[in-house]
Amino acid sequence: SKEDDAQNNARKKDIKPDGTSLGSGSGFVASEDGYVVTNYHVIERAFTITTAISRYNSQIDQLVGNATASLGTSPLFSTLENRTKQALRVEERPDDAPRASVYVRINSSTKYQNCRIVDVRPDLDVAVLKVELSEEEPSLTAVQYGSSSKLLVGQRVIAIGNPFGLDQSVSAGVVSALNREMQSIGGEKIQNCIQTDAAINPGNSGGPLLNSKGKLVGINTAIITTSGSSAGIGFAVPVDKVKCVINDIISKDRVVNNPGRGAAPGWLGIDIASPALSRALSQKYYSGLDTGVFVSDVQDGSPAAMAGLTPLT
Repeated sequence: SKEDDAQNNARKKDIKPDGTSLGSGSGFVASEDGYVVTNYHVIERAFTITTAISRYNSQIDQLVGNATASLGTSPLFSTLENRTKQALRVEERPDDAPRASVYVRINSSTKYQNCRIVDVRPDLDVAVLKVELSEEEPSLTAVQYGSSSKLLVGQRVIAIGNPFGLDQSVSAGVVSALNREMQSIGGEKIQNCIQTDAAINPGNSGGPLLNSKGKLVGINTAIITTSGSSAGIGFAVPVDKVKCVINDIISKDRVVNNPGRGAAPGWLGIDIASPALSRALSQKYYSGLDTGVFVSDVQDGSPAAMAGLTPLT
């Protein structure tokens, strides 16, 4: 029946999104509110396609603006500038939708969820994505961070990922070596990488490398192989190197995209002298300088205290 056909089509869309695949990989949930981490090279093509047009249009605006700046500001030249930009720019989608989408499947779900690329760090081969949560599933279970600096050669580790499209695959091995050097997709050297003999295959990229307590110690990133599959030499970016980067990206995105509440207020942790006292101190000690403030108190443990600010004495 038509109803059965509609249900079958809906299930098919849950199983696999429409369109041409640009690649696949693995990842892990970094925070309960839907932030997911993977390798940059897993989503590189989608990211490049999505941002290429906006970068091109920005460059056109800048080039045309620079070329016509010396002509003056008359209406004729302004019209010429605008028409030149319109002729050279590539039209972007009116709904501001990306030209390439990234989909994720969380845990054992068969449903693909469209997600947003929050930010990328090619120098560390890291990308942070954001999944929009639903009322049915208002939070996700985030991975616990361990410490890569405490790893020892021979210590047991576990790699989880999506090798060859086989999701939820687990392989075990040991830390084969530490302090390896690996070249990122951005061309920079990534220091202190973890070498492991846990099976890492195409599709494992971006997945977690865990210690025996189930805590994250690395992000599976690359292998050395002559066959294209695991030869027992895999590499992971150490968690100590990327943890702060991931948290920084997430924190900034929460401020920018805090629905209904706007940006969270910043906090410095200081009290400043009143205008009258400030004027008196300025006249006495700084020849009437009318810029800056006088700090009267610094709260313990505040950002100001950590930065070394001290109050008036």
